[in-house]
Amino acid sequence: MLKRLFKRLINRLTFIMLFLIFQIMLFLWLIYSMTAYWQWNIIFLLLSIAIVFFLIAKEENPYYRMGWIIPILLFPVFGGAFYILYRRRNVKPKDLKRHLEIEKNRQYYLKEYTDVLNNRDAKYLINFGWMSYNQTACEFLSSGEAIFERMLDDIKSAKKFIFLEFFIIRKGQMLSRLLDVLNQKAQEGVEIKIIYDDFGSSSLGKKFISTLKSDGIDAYIFNPIKLRLNFSGNYRDHRKIVVIDGQYGYCVGNNISDEYINITKPLGHWCDTGVRLDGLAVWSLTLAFLDVLTFISNKTIDYDRYNTAKSVESDGIVIPFADTPLDDEEVTKNTYLSLISAAKKTIKITTPYLIIDPEFKNALRTAAKSGIDVSIIIPKIPDKKIVYMVTESHLNLLMKDGVKIYRYTPGFMHAKMMIIDDNRAMIGSANLDYRSLYLHFENSVYLYHNRAIKAMRDFYFETLEQCELVHLSHKPALHYRFLQMFFRIFAGIM
Repeated sequence: MLKRLFKRLINRLTFIMLFLIFQIMLFLWLIYSMTAYWQWNIIFLLLSIAIVFFLIAKEENPYYRMGWIIPILLFPVFGGAFYILYRRRNVKPKDLKRHLEIEKNRQYYLKEYTDVLNNRDAKYLINFGWMSYNQTACEFLSSGEAIFERMLDDIKSAKKFIFLEFFIIRKGQMLSRLLDVLNQKAQEGVEIKIIYDDFGSSSLGKKFISTLKSDGIDAYIFNPIKLRLNFSGNYRDHRKIVVIDGQYGYCVGNNISDEYINITKPLGHWCDTGVRLDGLAVWSLTLAFLDVLTFISNKTIDYDRYNTAKSVESDGIVIPFADTPLDDEEVTKNTYLSLISAAKKTIKITTPYLIIDPEFKNALRTAAKSGIDVSIIIPKIPDKKIVYMVTESHLNLLMKDGVKIYRYTPGFMHAKMMIIDDNRAMIGSANLDYRSLYLHFENSVYLYHNRAIKAMRDFYFETLEQCELVHLSHKPALHYRFLQMFFRIFAGIM
């Protein structure tokens, strides 16, 4: 138990504070041993220079590269070593190759589905290997409470299998209710598999898996926490997927913890959303889950036995898709940008964080300056003060160009939605920050001319009634602006 707590402590240390601590230690070391260890100083300096040249030449988003180049130049002696420690994938080459092979093989299981939509947003997702479906009913769920109750009802009706994948699972009333139902279904012979991220769910402890196993439930830890030189929290499984019998599927923003259904309220009222799918499109959610399960279990899985969805009448198109940082394709970000560029009248966004690169920011500003009504809802009460400080640093520039920013006054806005022209939308697990767009495993659903979009729009306007409009303000105090500027340097590692 103590060892587990120590691991959690190491991994939860703020990356920026670690950076500063290393610099202070190095500075003191340089003062007291300038003569004796000058060779090492030169080695570290040359390493940083080499890494800067490597980043300049690297085929990666230029703004994300600059987010590393600037800190390295500010702290040239140790910046390069910090980059190596932080940016290491901790994925062996053979495992990376296997992951890419799994992703490639997914196309085989989607080949029977036809392309039913040909607009630009959908075409990108289809070309990258995901399919569009028109025989799937989609239901918008406007709170964590609604999501959880609907999900429990479907789980209670399960006859074959239940898949659950979450970033955070914490002990509490929500988990207890879920486990009561899962244990009952396991006794009935239903196959149950759970994947959870070790960083997000670090409070569970090692006995959790053995307890589940004794109850007939298979559980798997994603990217187990280990004491190692790379103390970063990169490559976490931030997805939220539920699949029941291959027929019903959930793509949501909430995790399994009491605050998500407002049993506890550490940040005021918690606002979350998601969608429930019924029909053929659930197959894509099933594939996303099985891809991760195959990767972390290193087992051969018969995907076909889980392809059990039946067609359901629907009024629109849905494209469930997943994103991974290991294939160097920023699927979630590219889809967001495609949606923004296609907008003609309105763009409505809800997000807990707004730490975006200049490319994303310019897309929103250009849309607003082109006469498109752009509005964004962010939390009033932040969960991470430094991250919120960086979020605030983007607001004035966006508002100057006509983007309307609202704060959700009852508490924390955790929903991740984008609605374009009230006829297409995207909803899922991905935040508008560097971690979700570059470093995490995420999943979302793209919607086109679907009734669920109207429900999302209505929810958006109802939520606006509980929000305050942020006005262009005078410049904050000098020390606050300095802190914002300083922390924005490290936006890429927040």
